[in-house]
Amino acid sequence: MISDGDQSIYEFMSVVGREIASQDQQLAFQDEKFLSWVARDLQDSLNTEERTQDELDAADFARRALTRLAVRRADRALPRRPLRERSAPVAATIEQSAAVASAHGCATLLDLAVAAGQGREIWDEPCDRWLELPDDIAAGRYVALRVAGDSMTPVLCPREVILIQLESTPRVDDLVVARLPDQSHVVKRVASIKDGSIELASFNPDYQPIFVARDPSPVVGTVIARFTRE
Repeated sequence: MISDGDQSIYEFMSVVGREIASQDQQLAFQDEKFLSWVARDLQDSLNTEERTQDELDAADFARRALTRLAVRRADRALPRRPLRERSAPVAATIEQSAAVASAHGCATLLDLAVAAGQGREIWDEPCDRWLELPDDIAAGRYVALRVAGDSMTPVLCPREVILIQLESTPRVDDLVVARLPDQSHVVKRVASIKDGSIELASFNPDYQPIFVARDPSPVVGTVIARFTRE
């Protein structure tokens, strides 16, 4: 016999499960036991007030659970690698030095905080540092960016370096660097791609999602590796 309390939890988890499945098709195959574990794992980290609010708002709870799962997937997909950088032989713009850097097994390195701006393209930024590519990453069209801000913590921390594969097609859950309408650049997670827009989300809950037009694509490239100093 199911008690009133158990029935309430069951109904709540049903709502959460439907919300998760509707937002993330990769989780549609997961069973109730898995979804219950996700919910209880997240609930254990909340205080009483937070838990009560979440129980009143299953959709918000589902979004938080999805973010937690996205963090774990990103951590698995992007293991932290040791950062090896060096001075570029000649200071030049990214456009001018990208091919030379690639020929030397490197990628041009730039701070995301200063990556272009009003009236400028990222390719026009001066660059005097290179990132040495790991042996398992083939030479190609890349740019390395040093992360600014805390919107993507705990996956990407300030001053860590990310490697961006240029001219890639973004997919849901990819981490990407995108150019905003004000021409600044951000690194975000693709939370959804619907109709004519792309939803760019942060891992840090203090930051609201950003919605950008899908065409022309604002995505500069996809994050394929992350690096930190040893």
